[in-house]
Amino acid sequence: MTTQEKKRILLINDHIHFGGGGDATLWHERRIFESQGHEVYTFSQATDASIARSKRDTIYIESSSRIAQKAGKYIFNFGVFLALRKLLKRIKPDFVHLHLSSKYPASIYAALCGYPVVQTLHGPNHFCATSWGNLMKNSKPCELGIGVKCFVRGCIPLWQLPLVSLLYRLSKFFAKRSVKLFLGPSRQISAAAEKVGFGPTQYLPLCVDEIFDDLSDTRDDEPPTVIFVGAIAKQKGVDVLLEAFRLVLKDIPDARLIYAGRGDLLPLLKKNAGQWGIQDNVDFLGFVDHDQIADVYRKGHVFAMPSVWNEQFGLVGLEALICGLPCVASDVGGIGEWLKDGQWGYLVPPRDPVALSQKLIILLKDKELGESFAEKGREFVLNEYSIEKFRDNILGLLDKS
Repeated sequence: MTTQEKKRILLINDHIHFGGGGDATLWHERRIFESQGHEVYTFSQATDASIARSKRDTIYIESSSRIAQKAGKYIFNFGVFLALRKLLKRIKPDFVHLHLSSKYPASIYAALCGYPVVQTLHGPNHFCATSWGNLMKNSKPCELGIGVKCFVRGCIPLWQLPLVSLLYRLSKFFAKRSVKLFLGPSRQISAAAEKVGFGPTQYLPLCVDEIFDDLSDTRDDEPPTVIFVGAIAKQKGVDVLLEAFRLVLKDIPDARLIYAGRGDLLPLLKKNAGQWGIQDNVDFLGFVDHDQIADVYRKGHVFAMPSVWNEQFGLVGLEALICGLPCVASDVGGIGEWLKDGQWGYLVPPRDPVALSQKLIILLKDKELGESFAEKGREFVLNEYSIEKFRDNILGLLDKS
């Protein structure tokens, strides 16, 4: 069977709206399949069904109660299970691609038993108690897997341990009976999944949206500017970045820092910026739509990715590189697979604002070096993470289904 034969495809995700890198991958995939004439359906969960983009988007209306949501996650959500089974029986898909499934994993996996399923692991949420793949407090990588160590190391409170342990066992049990292949956007997440029993896996690199493939910019009119794009959360190291930027300003007083994203750490960042007297040098843009985020990248001179968790890949880094920004990022997770230290950016230890500031200063002050790094990084992304390569890979999976 070849991709010339029209197939019915089901893409499953936690949500239908556009958020992070996992969502970007799903929408790339949807466009590719539809361009080949295939029927593409989606299944997601939300409290509002009006956000569906087409009649082929099925949204399970979940409870707005946080308690009910947690019960459905850690134990089972029969509503999600039955809704997905009903959809599967109606459309009879030839191919099912599961993306993010952190809301109700056991329910989703159970419903998929008996269907041709592959899953992309956008994170370690099924085999990490925090869902982030955290580095331990001493900054050493965690070996992942869920057990008493998650409490002992301070990742979760004791009362939560039985719940995450149950979820881990349920998810693993049903995943082994439903998912035929796990796709890893980085080699390190593939290796981690295999190690804890989520396999077999296959490395399938992500791609960068074609909307970023435009070098027009306004950065020459801007002061030396650092860009951050992502969740304003502790795990992303946004507080470490602000500390580092405070040091940058001692050397480059007119430097500017732009945060693009939303999250629960935003009030703390604003408070600290005010207390340190650097609020005039820091801009908080909030969430920026995907089709507008390229304009943010093009205003910067350096991209910062100071994650303190085990970043599985970091698609925003590729977006920054193709927009002409060298990168300074934490040496964690899959980042080192696309950021080559000293070639188109720098890798620094996580939770180290001094090291981060030093590398930011180098690239902000040495314009020629920054442009050289940016050129090499852009070429690398165009060669290794093109939409054409992703299209060939994803259609190849469909051929084998």
